[in-house]
Amino acid sequence: MTKTIKQLSKEIAEHLGIDPLPIKYEDLGDEDSRLYTQEEYVGINKKYKDDYEEIAKCIAHEYRHVFQIFYADLFHDERATRWKGLLRTQINSSTMNDDGSNYINQELEIDAFAFTKFYLENFEDMEVINRIDGLDKYLDLYIKNNIRIM
Repeated sequence: MTKTIKQLSKEIAEHLGIDPLPIKYEDLGDEDSRLYTQEEYVGINKKYKDDYEEIAKCIAHEYRHVFQIFYADLFHDERATRWKGLLRTQINSSTMNDDGSNYINQELEIDAFAFTKFYLENFEDMEVINRIDGLDKYLDLYIKNNIRIM
């Protein structure tokens, strides 16, 4: 039996050591999901309202961004310092180039995609295959090299 979105959200948050955020379904155009840090919620494209796997991917991805923010604020290691700087210059859907390469090539996005793949494949028995050719191979390598923080 599939978990409820609320239960899944709680479990992913617990894994990351963060508080779960409310989930709202919105018209996000071409975007799958978005983290609203000021209002503290995750917006998921309403086209996924009945698609459990897409919702799970969105929650894991956006919660990982919350984790990145907390990690950058709490720790003083090389990763935290780097992430702190990257968080200030993060490219999003409104600032990315036409092919999205400057968005997907960001360390924080690679980390969020890798965490999503890692978590859902290891804890939810879902196969996560990304639409970008070659990305999964790169994510697998990222996971292997960063397993301690997954």
